Amino acid sequence: MNFAKAFTYIFDDQRWLEKLVLPLLVTLIPVIGWMVAAGYLLRVTRNVAEHQAEPLPELEFGADLGRGFKVFVANLLYGIPIVLVSLLLFLPLALTENSSATIGFAIVLAILGGFVILVYALFMAIIMPVTNANLAMKERIGAAFEFKEIFRMLRNNFKAWLIVIGGALLCSAIIAPLGTIIVLVGALITGFYSQLVVAHLTGQAYAHSQTPGGQNAPLY
Repeated sequence: MNFAKAFTYIFDDQRWLEKLVLPLLVTLIPVIGWMVAAGYLLRVTRNVAEHQAEPLPELEFGADLGRGFKVFVANLLYGIPIVLVSLLLFLPLALTENSSATIGFAIVLAILGGFVILVYALFMAIIMPVTNANLAMKERIGAAFEFKEIFRMLRNNFKAWLIVIGGALLCSAIIAPLGTIIVLVGALITGFYSQLVVAHLTGQAYAHSQTPGGQNAPLY
């Protein structure tokens, strides 16, 4: 994989500014704006996975909204276990009276529930980049739950997906917050740029996970 390329590829496109203005502005639209942007980013991932020379697409508002809605549904379904665990934590407490026994029970539940949520969160951190890549390529909500295919790609090249996770952490911890220096506009630009970086890394990882060890994968 070419880690550095993910940070510079947008500037290889002579029309990069023209192509990115609309997706950037769309993120200002309440509720549906981020869905349109999410759909746009899925296409970036797919274009990179297909090794297109200029992976930045033109914005397709309606079509990208539909793609982003699939991302929303997939993430919502993946979030259900956390909601269920939270209910199991607090519902028994709401139905019992306050007592030393109840407090002790609450502490045990909190520890067990916190551990379960932590394990699931780590699982999500590993699996979601692969899930999003599969969804980007197939554009079906069901693709987000093709666990056999998802784990096959993880087994083929786990290192590639760790690079995606590392890139996402780098962007969220360093690059995205830089925009807060110049308030709203800067945060908007650096935040979207960070997502474009992760989209490129995700597309690369998908291409490098089709064969064990990324054999015969394209060079980026």
